[in-house]
Amino acid sequence: MQAVDARVQVTHHHINRPPVPRKHPRKDCPFCVIVHEGAKATIIREWSDTIAIVPRSGGCVPGHLLVIPRCHVDDFTVDPVVSATTQHRAAELAADIGGQWDYLTSCGPDATQTVMHLHGHLVPRTADDGLALLWTHSASEKEPAR
Repeated sequence: MQAVDARVQVTHHHINRPPVPRKHPRKDCPFCVIVHEGAKATIIREWSDTIAIVPRSGGCVPGHLLVIPRCHVDDFTVDPVVSATTQHRAAELAADIGGQWDYLTSCGPDATQTVMHLHGHLVPRTADDGLALLWTHSASEKEPAR
């Protein structure tokens, strides 16, 4: 009698689940227009599945980048594979550039998402950049230890 392999079968798009269908590019999505129609953008790096660009506003600090999947996915909760791939690409890029970084993404307008196409903010950090996350306080607001 032959032994049965009970391990979970992992494939490219899923783990024992059908893949989430990818949405087609949307004409009303500024990131889809950049990726699929060549709208003007400062592209820092391209992969087969993702691009990294400078935000149109220039970002919150010099070096701020957006990492965007080429397929249209509304936010990080819709397709875990695309979300993970996008973060993986952001990690590769940050490691190549060096330094310390925040990687932030949002899900929905109440969570400050303004473009409804998954994207990660890759924000370089330094001790004196003056940026504070919502759940932290800037150095000038911290009380001295007692």
